[in-house]
Order: sequence, then C-alpha cells, then structure tokens
Amino acid sequence: MQVNSISDVIIAIALAAIPIIGGWIGKVITGNSKATTLINVLSPLAKAAIVAMQKLGVTQYLEGEAKKSGAVDIVKQALSALGLSDADEAIIKNAIEKEYAVLINELNQTYPQITAEQAKAQEAATQQASEVAKVDELAKAQQALADAQAKVNALQK
Repeated sequence: MQVNSISDVIIAIALAAIPIIGGWIGKVITGNSKATTLINVLSPLAKAAIVAMQKLGVTQYLEGEAKKSGAVDIVKQALSALGLSDADEAIIKNAIEKEYAVLINELNQTYPQITAEQAKAQEAATQQASEVAKVDELAKAQQALADAQAKVNALQK
C-alpha cells in the first residue's frame, strides 16, 4: 500500500478499527441479557398492543395519540411483567411507531375505526333509547297505579 498523505493513514486505521469496534459492541449487547431480551420481545409486544388498541377503536372513538399512549402503557406493563421495567419510553414509542407503520393498511381493513361523528350518533341513539325506556317504564307505572286505584275503588264499594 502506498501512502500519499496523512489522511490515507487515518482512513486505513479507521477501516481496520471498524470490524474490531463492531465486534466489541456486538459482544457487549449479546453479553447483556436484558438488552437481548428487550430486543427480542419489543417488536411482538408492540404488535400485540397496536392490535389491541385498534380493536378498541372499532367500538369507541379514540384519537391517534390516545391509541399510541394506550399501546405504550400495554407494552410497559408487559415489560414490567418480564422484569424489564427500566426500558426507555422513547424506545417503546419508536417500536410502536415502527410496527404501526408496517401494520396500518392491514389494520384499517381488518378493524375499521369508528369516527367522531359515528361515536356522537351512537351516543345520541343510546340516549334516545334510554329516554324511550324511561317513558315505557313511566307508562307501566302509571298503568299499575290505575289498576291499583281501580282495585281500591272496587273494594270500597
């Protein structure tokens, strides 16, 4: 190898050091069982949490940030159950965002989300049904009162 300048020497040393440094980093990561466990379980946990929050969005209106924070909470609870309670929240959020980006098209087809308008209409229908039930119950009570009054009148004669 012909050395033309000091920069060639620096580049050659850096190129020789990259595999050594990479090997050392890999050894440190694989030697740390918590880091290895976190790497292995984070993706499946994030997928499961995303699907759970998406299923919840079918029946009730949830904004995107509410789904994300719910998914983060699910993953945190699962990691705590595994003894990994010291996982960084930023890492969890990044894993959830990554998995969501991969799954979004399939999730929207499988679990169509309720919109704010649909949630309002559903709430109005529930309220109307509740009012109808109250009116029916009042009518039954009034009829029972009329029947009881008729019995009292019949007994008094």
